[in-house]
Amino acid sequence: MMTQRFALGLVMCLLPGVARAETLLMPHPDDPSKNVEYFLERPSGDGPWPTVVFLHGHQEAPPPGGGDFVRWGVLDRFAKHGYLAVAISQPGYGNSTGPADFCGPFTQHAVSGVMSKLKGKGYISSNRVVVVGISRGALVAGLLAAYDPSIAGVVLISGLYDLSSFVAHSKSPQARLIVNSILEETGGGSDALQVRSVLNYAGEIKAAVLIMNGAQDDRTDPEQARRLAEKIVSQGGKARAIIYPDYGHQIPVPVREREIDTFLENATNGPGLQSH
Repeated sequence: MMTQRFALGLVMCLLPGVARAETLLMPHPDDPSKNVEYFLERPSGDGPWPTVVFLHGHQEAPPPGGGDFVRWGVLDRFAKHGYLAVAISQPGYGNSTGPADFCGPFTQHAVSGVMSKLKGKGYISSNRVVVVGISRGALVAGLLAAYDPSIAGVVLISGLYDLSSFVAHSKSPQARLIVNSILEETGGGSDALQVRSVLNYAGEIKAAVLIMNGAQDDRTDPEQARRLAEKIVSQGGKARAIIYPDYGHQIPVPVREREIDTFLENATNGPGLQSH
């Protein structure tokens, strides 16, 4: 979650109560001297499979990156229901080499590089991919959808979609700390903020979009979630925003699952899940 700041290898990790997941590293497509870490759990049978990619939010040091989704049992749950389940550590998190660039090109290319690799291995079923992004991961997911028409759906949870507006109008202490991270990682220039703002690319998003935010979120702006959904729909896309009146930045997992499971099944024509 976003708080105050927003060599090929293979290791098998087995955690108590969680099925076996692969932990892998690949060279970053923009700089082969740097690594991208990702976690992979395959369903039974032969690929390609419908796929769900998870992108974490900001994490305090030492940041575990995508490994959180392994420890929480998320990859196991989706793989058992027939999905290729993938979690990617953004640059500067886990064992993905930084620097972090607040959802900029280096981060986006880290994620798209992993997806391209998995497509090349025949793991990912074409046009049956959903990317689920939490907090700063939501920005990355939305920006990827604007550039990659093969993404069938994106789930954006507790994200920011207009950085310029957020930097100019943030009010809470938590929001101002996030602004500090944005300025530190991007340099704070107008162009840098604009190219990281999903709202500017709403018309390019062809994927179905589910946007979730808490009305009491003091780290993001729920109104940006509404604006993004409205702009996507006004430009011919498919989007729905859900604003939960009783929640802040952290929306309980069971509450999210009820919406995400149905959305995922519809977007990928997948096998479906049952919420816990």
